[in-house]
Amino acid sequence: MTHITIGEAIDAYLEERRSELSASSIQNHRYQLKQFRLWARGADGVDNLDDIDPIDLSKFRRYRSESINSNTMYNQLGVLRLFLRFCHRMQWIAESVPESIVLPTRSGQARDSTIDPDRLASILDELERYAYASVDHVILSLLWTCSFRIGGLRALDVGDVHVQGQWVDVVHRPEEGTPLKNQVGSEREVNLHGWVCDVIQAWIDDRRPGSTDDGREPLVSTKHGRIARSSIRERVYSLTDCGGIDWGCECSGSGKCDMSVSPHDVRRSSITAWLDDKTDPALLSSRVDTSQKTMERHYDVRSKSDRRKLRRDAFDM
Repeated sequence: MTHITIGEAIDAYLEERRSELSASSIQNHRYQLKQFRLWARGADGVDNLDDIDPIDLSKFRRYRSESINSNTMYNQLGVLRLFLRFCHRMQWIAESVPESIVLPTRSGQARDSTIDPDRLASILDELERYAYASVDHVILSLLWTCSFRIGGLRALDVGDVHVQGQWVDVVHRPEEGTPLKNQVGSEREVNLHGWVCDVIQAWIDDRRPGSTDDGREPLVSTKHGRIARSSIRERVYSLTDCGGIDWGCECSGSGKCDMSVSPHDVRRSSITAWLDDKTDPALLSSRVDTSQKTMERHYDVRSKSDRRKLRRDAFDM
């Protein structure tokens, strides 16, 4: 066998697949394999490909099963097996290594209820490069950074955005067709990141259709007026499927992609990311319009071990 690092082998695999897969699919394969490379390096300091054997793959599977469901595990191990089969064709590893991977049975239940922040960031990076200030870029940027519900995002008008001050006013307007979940209690001013303001300004200046909604100027608009809830949902499913932003999902014709998530899943993941970043829950609950109790029960998907480690950091132990 030829000595080659896991990183070098992954680069070679992605380069070969580049002519077959879309740019977004390549990005997804890179992300899935990154998890394996980081685990191998951290678990036993494994760096060379020929140090990997079936028992290591079994350990990796057990490790990942602690944080992902069977559908996500199916996708991740499927990509890993494709990669290792490529390595076997290159005569870098024995055939027994990739063939030792047995894919789990898909649960047939709901898809992933969360999306990894790194994967979400990679989608936003692609939107910035290839679809800057598009409606998709605006939607995903606001859903992720503001943890909006669909109703909150859809309720925004151009006049609600204060780009210079870097904040947006979320207003309950039920009589005009844009109610908020908790009615007046959902009204709030939400601070925006500078880069999100840049995206919104470019959208308003250059790409936003000049349509109105009963005299109002919806921020997220189509040529027919304010975007529909179903359209927001469909766009997020498409952006997060295995084909990414170019709509090249490899699961076409087989139902919804196992990698895709809903806008509410993005909200849940966003809230978890804020909590992981040690944001004060009291401040966060006001920003995302939910009580601390509800946030802990329904949105905080961190494991007990993760919460314990964060408490250790907070108490400097």
